[in-house]
Amino acid sequence: MYPILFKIGNFPIHSYGVMMVVAFFAGIAIAVKRAPKFGLTKDQINDMALGMVICGILGARITFIVQELPYYLHHLNELFSLQFEGLTSYGGLIFGMGYLIFYAKRKHLSVTAVLDSLAPGFLVGHAIGRVGCLLNGCCYGPATTAPFPWGVHFVGTFGNHEPAQVYDSLMTLAGCGLLLLVERRGWRNGQAYSAALAVYGISRFIYEFWRAGVTSAYLAGTSITEAQAVAILLTVVGVAGFVFYARKASHREAVA
Repeated sequence: MYPILFKIGNFPIHSYGVMMVVAFFAGIAIAVKRAPKFGLTKDQINDMALGMVICGILGARITFIVQELPYYLHHLNELFSLQFEGLTSYGGLIFGMGYLIFYAKRKHLSVTAVLDSLAPGFLVGHAIGRVGCLLNGCCYGPATTAPFPWGVHFVGTFGNHEPAQVYDSLMTLAGCGLLLLVERRGWRNGQAYSAALAVYGISRFIYEFWRAGVTSAYLAGTSITEAQAVAILLTVVGVAGFVFYARKASHREAVA
């Protein structure tokens, strides 16, 4: 792990924040390349990008604060951290998608086209963001006796731990590759982002088995984590959306 890359005076530049920036630009670059396929322009993608990242970061921060509310009620001075510390990916996803839907409707663009254009970039960005978690020393898995590079020592822990962040990145990238491969067969509008939600949900559900009881809390009275409960919901929504858009297109073609 390498949480601080360098300092500008007394202001530390955290590796997690840098990786978040890299993830953002990588995702947008992919979306820009895909834009013409969905009837969008480079300028439209770039215009929505700034608002999306601002809402995503705010959403990730607000969600984390709500999750850890008892702590922040006693540490009010940490509420407005500028170090990209304390973010929840689910919050970023929900607020970011909310802004994209708002932007698309305000500009009279197809919501499904906007979300489909960004789907693979979202998965790639998430995978890069997990590398930031690895460097930051958070979200790791259980203790292990496996040698380097599989066993990683994180500051504040004893011995080595499973680099679960890397596993999540690999699963997400594999899912993204499968999405792009199958997409070539000709998907309907809305199916790409639905598939991305399902991939994200499945990857997160599996990833949580490493984090459960280590860096992730169980849902009260259950044997699954809070994140796994949300992952199940996202997977169901993604699969249902994929089927819905397929049937919707088939119905339109039958009527035509």
